[in-house]
Amino acid sequence: MTLLNILQKIKKYNKGNYRQFSLCFAMSVMLVSALTLFMTSPFVMSRLPVGGDSRKMLYMVYAVAVIGCVLFTVYATSLFLRFKSREIGVLLALGTDKRTLTKTLMKEIGGLTVKIAVLSILAGAVLSFGIGKLYESMIQSAGGDHFGFSILGIGISVLFFLIVGAMIMMMTSRFMKRANVIEILNEERRNEPIKQQVGERYLLTGVICVVVGIFGGLVVPYLVSVIWKMKLGAYMYGFYLLVLIGLYRIMVYSVAVHKRGRKPQKYYKNLISFGLMKFQGISVVRNMLIITLLLAGTLFAVFFSVANYIQGSMSASTEANDISYQYLGGADGLTEEKVKDLASEYQVQIEDYREAEFIRLLGSGVCRENYDKDGKLIEEYREKDFYKNFISATVFSEVTGLKVTVEPGTYQYISREGNSESYWFLPEDLDRAENTTTGNIQELIYAGTVEYSSFFWNRGQDGSAAYILNDTDYEKLKEGISEELTLRHVLFNLTEEGDAYGFSKKLYEEYCNSVPDNMRVMSNYDEYRASVDKDYEYGETVELYADRPEMEVDWKYAPVLVPLQEKIFILTYATLLLVFVFVAFICLIAAGVIGYTRSMTVACKSKRVLVDVQKLGADRNYLTGILKMQIKKVFILPTVIAIVIMFAYYMLVLWQNDGCITDQEYPVILINAGICLVLSGYQYVIYRRSLKKAEEVVFDSNMKVLQ
Repeated sequence: MTLLNILQKIKKYNKGNYRQFSLCFAMSVMLVSALTLFMTSPFVMSRLPVGGDSRKMLYMVYAVAVIGCVLFTVYATSLFLRFKSREIGVLLALGTDKRTLTKTLMKEIGGLTVKIAVLSILAGAVLSFGIGKLYESMIQSAGGDHFGFSILGIGISVLFFLIVGAMIMMMTSRFMKRANVIEILNEERRNEPIKQQVGERYLLTGVICVVVGIFGGLVVPYLVSVIWKMKLGAYMYGFYLLVLIGLYRIMVYSVAVHKRGRKPQKYYKNLISFGLMKFQGISVVRNMLIITLLLAGTLFAVFFSVANYIQGSMSASTEANDISYQYLGGADGLTEEKVKDLASEYQVQIEDYREAEFIRLLGSGVCRENYDKDGKLIEEYREKDFYKNFISATVFSEVTGLKVTVEPGTYQYISREGNSESYWFLPEDLDRAENTTTGNIQELIYAGTVEYSSFFWNRGQDGSAAYILNDTDYEKLKEGISEELTLRHVLFNLTEEGDAYGFSKKLYEEYCNSVPDNMRVMSNYDEYRASVDKDYEYGETVELYADRPEMEVDWKYAPVLVPLQEKIFILTYATLLLVFVFVAFICLIAAGVIGYTRSMTVACKSKRVLVDVQKLGADRNYLTGILKMQIKKVFILPTVIAIVIMFAYYMLVLWQNDGCITDQEYPVILINAGICLVLSGYQYVIYRRSLKKAEEVVFDSNMKVLQ
């Protein structure tokens, strides 16, 4: 019988350890493979613009998921080797050659990981294919392409297995290089007590580190940029390291310090539990910290998804008109008759069809793009800033139904509900406007803001800003203007009858095909800046996807089609949402498994003490209470800390976005609170399952501690 056969025989008596390792490794490989195959699919990638924010966010989240799976696998491997140390130590004590045993053990583990990896990659492919087909049915692609895998995705999945497999082999080799047989034999029973002196000052510094870390990494850069208009460097992210240090100190204190307080009887009742936890203090704290970070990652992924979905879906409902699009002067475009004929094909009725005329004048402004050597924002006034959009007060009132009065020599800025003023662009920056065809110039004074969402284009800044002029001033500036500096804005609503989505989709296609080349520009493009700025960044022609309205396009003249936006909003974010769900799932599973395995470790480590306590006359309830107190600590504290910190952190993120909590963000906060409750419920279920399994490990059928 070979040594490998002997190890296979021994395996029968250690099935739980092998099952746990196999499950953790399989879960990591399967999830990474599924995520990789989905992400690298040409069908998915073709719907994310190269260099766009969506791709950057996708890559960032993917990196977090992969790192999480690697750490998860490393943890599972270290536990596997620790529980396998007894049989390895016995074989070495019986005279087995260490080199031979090392080769045999690595052969066994290598064969096991290869089998698991092959099955896991296949399972990941099936999972990815199912999700991909669901995504395909949601997209309803008009291009005729279908979801499929790429060679790159398969290659990355195999590469992940090879890297993680190599790490497992290295950990096994390092484990076997120990010269002391007794150390290997007692590895499973090794304690890691907390040796340093811990007091209330230790806890206080931990709390201070957490608060200062979040405040310094998130709040300070925002306040400095708003108050002093200075940009702080990336070094401010270093403050987040203080959060990790603070969390570590808080958890060390929770494990190492227990006081009698006002209920000394409770303290003495749990004295044994406190002592057992302190003997395993370092490993317990390490596990609790990892669980906290994983739960925080889960909450961030879910919070981000919820916020994007709610805010995006609500933005369509705040539009003043169902349909809104523009044409520059000289463009033939879609006529009213053409649009109504198109609507009739989908049994849709058009209401309140209107057209508004704008003129585009070269306005002044303040450039706030650069910082000086001290990091202070440079404010540069420019008489000639961007071409900006102007409408007369009478036309604005007729088209919108909002009565406005604008005095001669003044203007009003057009904003929208929920738009917050930022120091990058201020409505009062404008003080002159020029008709560049005739050279006619009008000095202007800011006279307030009017809200109308259909005339708030893109971010409402720079070349997309729109203003209302007094009728006399408007006619004076309009006189002699060239046709290409005029703009026709079309607005109308739809009745509830017919296929509004189908009509909107077809209208988007017709609109894309009808716009001239000078309208196929990026959202930040401006003719004047393109003519005077060196190395102008926004002069590229935008590629339009007429048959793919779900594609993210950085287009200045993108139409607003509410029925289409409502239907495809979830599809626009579907890729990111699915990836974030993957990440949340990975983090949640990893946190549950680590909590469960720590509970099993607590049960094994507590056996000898529980035997002695039982001999002293302790009943089953008291013995169970010793287990319960230790296991409860592993679950409750990380869950509470993760929820409190992430909920507060995301509240600060929402506040930082606009300098206040907007009406659209209150539903996000309520849903986030519900998510925290769900996470608490999940942790409670894992806790109850872990406690029950720990009792099965410790007690026999007669309620006695197993010897």
